[in-house]
Amino acid sequence: MHWGRILRNIFSNWTSYLVTAVVGFVLAPVVVHSLGNTGYGLWTLVLSMTGYFGLLDLGIRSTVGRFVTRYLALNDAGNVNRTTSTALVILMCGGLLAFLITLGIITFFFDAFRVEPEYASAGRLALLITGLNMSCILPLGVFSAVLIALERFDVVSAVTIVGELARAALVLWFLHHGYGLVALAVIALAITLAEYSAMALFANALYRPLKIRLAYTSRAALRELFGFSIYRFIWIVANQLIFYSDALVLGVFLGAGAITPYAIAGSLINYGRNIVSLVTDTLYPVAARMDASQDVAGLQRLLVLGTRMALLVTLPLCLGFLFLGRQFITLWMGQAYADSAVILIVLTIPQFGSMSQYPSALVLAGMAKHRAFAYFALAEGVANLVLSIILVRKMGVIGVAWGTVIPHLICTSLVVPLYTLHVLKMSVRDYLVQAYLRPVLCTLPVIALGYKFSTVPAASWLMFAGEAGMMCALFGAVSYFVCLDARERTSAAHKLSAMLHRETVVHEA
Repeated sequence: MHWGRILRNIFSNWTSYLVTAVVGFVLAPVVVHSLGNTGYGLWTLVLSMTGYFGLLDLGIRSTVGRFVTRYLALNDAGNVNRTTSTALVILMCGGLLAFLITLGIITFFFDAFRVEPEYASAGRLALLITGLNMSCILPLGVFSAVLIALERFDVVSAVTIVGELARAALVLWFLHHGYGLVALAVIALAITLAEYSAMALFANALYRPLKIRLAYTSRAALRELFGFSIYRFIWIVANQLIFYSDALVLGVFLGAGAITPYAIAGSLINYGRNIVSLVTDTLYPVAARMDASQDVAGLQRLLVLGTRMALLVTLPLCLGFLFLGRQFITLWMGQAYADSAVILIVLTIPQFGSMSQYPSALVLAGMAKHRAFAYFALAEGVANLVLSIILVRKMGVIGVAWGTVIPHLICTSLVVPLYTLHVLKMSVRDYLVQAYLRPVLCTLPVIALGYKFSTVPAASWLMFAGEAGMMCALFGAVSYFVCLDARERTSAAHKLSAMLHRETVVHEA
C-alpha cells in the first residue's frame, strides 16, 4: 500500500470537507431563518425529490472508477477510453430522463405535497432548476470518477473547496438582498457546471491518453459496465430509500414544516457520515488493485486497517452527538430547535456500527463481491420506508427516526460484517480483536467526560469548543498509545512528516 498517497488523499479530503462543513455551518441558520420553517422544509423536499434522480446513475459512475483503476493498473489506455466514453453516453441518456421526470413531477404530482399557496410557484421553479442541475451532474460525474481512479482526491478536493467558497458568497449575497428558493437553485446549478468543467480539464491534463469519443463506445464495454453496475444500482436504490425517504414521508403525512427539525438532526448525521467516508473512500482503489493481483491476505489487512481507521473517527464523533448534541443545536439554530437533539440521539444509535463498516462495502466492491451487499441494503431501505410510514402515524416525527434506525442497526451492525468476513474467510473473533477492541477501550474515559459535560449547558461557543476539544484530545491521546504500538507510532510520525515536507516543497515551488 502507498501510504504517502493514502495519507495525502485523506488529508486533502478532510481539508475539503472541513471547508464544506464550515460553509454548511455558517449557511444553515442563515438559510433557515431567511426562508422560515416552511420555506426551508420545501427546499429540503426539493433536494429529496431530485436526490432520487441519482437512481438514473445506475451505478455507472462508481463502476467507471472500478474499471478505470483496473485498466490503469494493467496500463490499458484503450479500455480506459472505451469505458469512459461508453459511460458518458449512458449517463447523458440518464440526465435527459431526469429532466423529463422533473417536468412530470411539476405537472402532475407537485400538488400532492402540502405546500402553502404562497410558496407553490417558487417551489415549482426551484424544482425545475434543481432537476436540470441533476441532469448535468449525471454525465459530468464521469470525469470525477476518472480523477478518483487516478487517486487524485487532492484535485477533486481543491475544485470542491473553490466551489463551496463561491457558493457560500453567492448564497449570502442573494439571501441578504431578499432572494429565496429560486436563487438557491440557480446558484447550485452554476456551481455544478463550474466544478465539473474544471474536473474535466484536470482529468484530461493528468491522464494524457484520455480521449472520450462517441466512436470509442462499444457493446463490450456496455456489457462490462452493466454487469458490475447492476448491483451498485440496487445499492443506490437502497440508499435513496434510506436517506431520502424520510423527508418525503414527513412531507406527505405531516407537511413541509415538520421536515425542518428532522432535517437539522439528519444534516449532522450526514456530516458525520461524510467525515468517515472521506477517510475510508481512499481505500477503494487500493482494494481494486489488490483484487486484480488476487492478494487476499492484503485485503484482509486492508479491512482491519480500514475498520480501525473508521472507528477512530466514528467513536468520538458519535459520542459528541450523544453528549453535546443539544448544546450544539441550541447554539447553532437557537433554543426553538433544541428538541432536534432528541432526534439526533435516536439517529446516532446505529452509526457506531454503520460508519465503522464503510470499509466492508469498499472492499466488497473492489472485489466485485457486492451482489449480496446490494440486496442487504435494498431490504434495509424497504424496511425503512415501511416502518417510517407505520410509525409516523403513531409517533410523529420521532417515529420516522425509529423507522430509519431499527433496520439500519440490524443490517450494518450484524448482517454486513458477518457477510464480509465470510467472503474474506476471516474469523469473527480475530476481526473484533484486531479492529474493534482497542478503539472501543479508548472510549471509556471519553464517555465519563462527555456525560459530565452533558449535565452543564454550554453558555457560549467558546465553552462548547473547549468541551469538544477536551473530549477529542483525550480520545486522541489514549488512542495514540493504546491503538498503536511503538513501531506503528514511529512509522506514522515518519510518513506524516515526510508527506508534509513534500507538500511544503510543492507549495513553495
